[in-house]
Amino acid sequence: MEETRKPDEVALRPYYKAHYHFQFLSAAFRFGLFDILEKDPGLTLTDIATRLGLEQQPARILLLGCTATGLVRKEGDGYHNTELTQPLGARPDQVPATFIPWETHGIYRAVSWLYESLKENDNIGLQREIPGTAPTLYGRLAENPELEGVFHTMMSAVSRLVAEDVAAEVDMSEYRHLLDVGGGAAMNAVHLARFWTDLEITIGDLPSIAPLANEKIAELGLADRVRAVGLDAFHDEFPVGHDAVLFAHFLEIWSSERVRGLLTKASRALPSGGGVFVVTPYQNDDETGPERSAYLSAYFHTVASGEGMVYTPKEYEQWFDEAGIDPVKRVLLGPDTVVICGRKR
Repeated sequence: MEETRKPDEVALRPYYKAHYHFQFLSAAFRFGLFDILEKDPGLTLTDIATRLGLEQQPARILLLGCTATGLVRKEGDGYHNTELTQPLGARPDQVPATFIPWETHGIYRAVSWLYESLKENDNIGLQREIPGTAPTLYGRLAENPELEGVFHTMMSAVSRLVAEDVAAEVDMSEYRHLLDVGGGAAMNAVHLARFWTDLEITIGDLPSIAPLANEKIAELGLADRVRAVGLDAFHDEFPVGHDAVLFAHFLEIWSSERVRGLLTKASRALPSGGGVFVVTPYQNDDETGPERSAYLSAYFHTVASGEGMVYTPKEYEQWFDEAGIDPVKRVLLGPDTVVICGRKR
């Protein structure tokens, strides 16, 4: 007879068993199970074990886990992808598929140090799990080329979707020269330049990144309107001659003190009436969610920088005002991303 479980134990179970869900997902993805079932649905246990190079019992455990967690369904003796995993086999270059390797190799073990990171107010997860000497994740990626490749594959897929939304939903029609701070590989700049054909864009990023961005810009035939220059956002003043500044998925990495300093620099560099746009993950003003804002905040603090988190739109609007920027509006890009729009007084 099955032991009667208390309601609180049942309710809590998804929280303390969630790591098994991810391990089944990660293992199946790494073995290529979803790709195999997309191409040959209905394979049996024996077929799958052979294709994956596994003994029967390990294959049974993998398939049991995937079936029990809804990643795979079984019909008779045959296994099939579900609606959840069908895209992982059909489009391995899309966002869900690019997240799994990054979560597996970059975050999973590191974020287990959340308790210590909160206690020490530092990114202990980075220090314990990712080799290198740089104080932030972005510096350590340069010391780990394979992991850096996994990270940039994931970020490119995510940035492409966000850049498309920003270009389509944020009105840049009154501006002529945009400074894209921390614009990296030019994903946002390229989409904005294609959508707003009168807009010139300067990407300001580290001197090691700017040449790579310019190569991409030239390949895409946009060098007449888009260029990248070396800029250390924390130590250099922002160049003048722009009438708008964009921070896209950059400010949330850093402490509130650094964010306020960057917004003040933007304000100093702009003429009266200049635009300021902050693209950032969304957190409710009452600080209750959504879940993604909590996940990312733990990631920034434990792994990425040891100082950032997902801030609320209300906080950004307060910091705008302190920097001499009038908050104008918020533009929601789906449930997870917001653009805080402002105008220099």
